[in-house]
Amino acid sequence: MDKAKLLEVQKSVREQLDGCVNFWLNNGIDKVNGGVYTCLDREGKVYSTDKSVWMQGRCAWTFAWLCKNYGVRPEWLEASKSCLDFMEKYCLNREAGDRMYFTVTGDGKPLRQRRYFYSESFYAMANAEYYGVTGEKICLERARRAYDMYWNLWHGMPDPTGLGAKTNPETRTGRGFGYPMIYLNMTAVMLGVDPERKALYEERAKTCVSDIFEYHVHPELGCLLENVGPNGEARLEFTEGRVINPGHDIEGVWFLLEHAKRTGDKELVEKSGVDFQPRL
Repeated sequence: MDKAKLLEVQKSVREQLDGCVNFWLNNGIDKVNGGVYTCLDREGKVYSTDKSVWMQGRCAWTFAWLCKNYGVRPEWLEASKSCLDFMEKYCLNREAGDRMYFTVTGDGKPLRQRRYFYSESFYAMANAEYYGVTGEKICLERARRAYDMYWNLWHGMPDPTGLGAKTNPETRTGRGFGYPMIYLNMTAVMLGVDPERKALYEERAKTCVSDIFEYHVHPELGCLLENVGPNGEARLEFTEGRVINPGHDIEGVWFLLEHAKRTGDKELVEKSGVDFQPRL
């Protein structure tokens, strides 16, 4: 690629990035209650004031990540902190061991509690990334607690919410791909800012990679199954067992390749590319 073409591509990418970032800064940030509105139309108009807790964490992480990679801008750091503060004030269920809500109202009243713990994952990543930019120790402590809570809930800790299993475990139980996939992503973020616990993070990252390929990747079917039996059994006789999520496949490869790049695992690079190829 010649220099002129490269500069043209760089300019286009930057314009798209600026357009996306400014769209959310100008239209999504709630200047009254804090946090970010998550239901905007293409013109930037808010069509629902209810707020996704996931998105509070994702946006807080995004703006902190922008500061880390493109230099700190006050409006970016302010947006990240606004989402972090909103989560801290409204999105943790203090009566249920700081489990996080799934959705809240625009002014922070709890709407819905879910069994799974993806709100905690984005809360952890957001606090970790913000700590990496600002050095605010309390954010690292919050990230560590949420990171460990996710792991413990995933590995059998009783849920403080008391919601219990989604299905009767005596009838059917199994494994979901989302748990190791998202945890691998969380672990990469934690590794980037918390070298003190590097050994723990590396050990858990290896577990996630192992779980993905041992249980969810089915070369004989040419796909990755979202939901499998306890030992990775393909259960194609009912709908849940046949679910294939292309978005999760893309994310899964992305996080595996990040892990492979960090560890220098060339075999994993090849393995990820082959085992996630659909057979048409």
